[in-house]
Amino acid sequence: MSKLYQKAGVDLKEAENLSASLSSLGQNFKAFTGNVEFEGLKIFNCCDGIGSKIIPLYERGLYKTIAIDLVAANLNDMATKNAQALAFSDYIAVNKLDSAAISEFIFELNRVLGTCNCMLLGGETSEIPALLRDGAIDICGFAIGFSDKDYSPEKVADGDVVIGLKSSGIHANGFSLIRKFYEEGKLSDKEFEKCLEPTYIYYNSVRKLWEKNLIKAAANITGGGIYNNLIRVIPEKFSVELDYSKIKPVKVYEKLFELCGEEMFEVFNCGVGFCIIADDNNIEKIFEICGEFNPFIFGKVVMK
Repeated sequence: MSKLYQKAGVDLKEAENLSASLSSLGQNFKAFTGNVEFEGLKIFNCCDGIGSKIIPLYERGLYKTIAIDLVAANLNDMATKNAQALAFSDYIAVNKLDSAAISEFIFELNRVLGTCNCMLLGGETSEIPALLRDGAIDICGFAIGFSDKDYSPEKVADGDVVIGLKSSGIHANGFSLIRKFYEEGKLSDKEFEKCLEPTYIYYNSVRKLWEKNLIKAAANITGGGIYNNLIRVIPEKFSVELDYSKIKPVKVYEKLFELCGEEMFEVFNCGVGFCIIADDNNIEKIFEICGEFNPFIFGKVVMK
């Protein structure tokens, strides 16, 4: 297997080693969003950023896309559990504060969260030129949610279907490699701009699935690819069989396959931004609710 991602500065093997070393701390360190019991409720919390995608977005003044991507990174994680997002905070670190740029980002962040009935509580902006290079910025989001309903991955059964929801494109993963390909002239300006499309926010649609009891498990397809994210949300006695030929061809992924071969499947979402595991009796209703994301079946749960 090629090690292009490692050469671009991201070591997936070390990420796996870190996850393994933390596994003894419990299921919260494996999940997309952790939870704690409090007075009869499950309180959920997740934290995420948008990686090095922020670099070209900030350089191009695409502050609204940064906000959309940050909400997607966190609330798509929250959507993997039967949890209602309640509140959100952000942390912004910059080399030099640009009040106009940060204001545009925060106003858009507040607007997008409003579409998900989640309140922006505020956050922290830190100007640290001693730590960050000139022009640098990073952001992180923190979402809090709750649920009064039971959720158990033990409901997953042999033969359950895997339903994919299409991605808008690259979303916010693998950008160290995307940027490297662009800098080397292997991606055109047009191809690179396409990679900067805002991430789809699946939260509202997937919440409806949970509310109607149509779903058994769900995975946000982020770093690590489709398979590695799916197996995080099912019991260890199961695996998944996937048919990638069922995914509608997308030009950018055809190009990425030319550039990095099979490694593409371990880095990118390959056109599938979110996955749902469900009983096949619920397929029609799921397709109706998630219609805007062109749902399709491309796998099933199997015993190991």
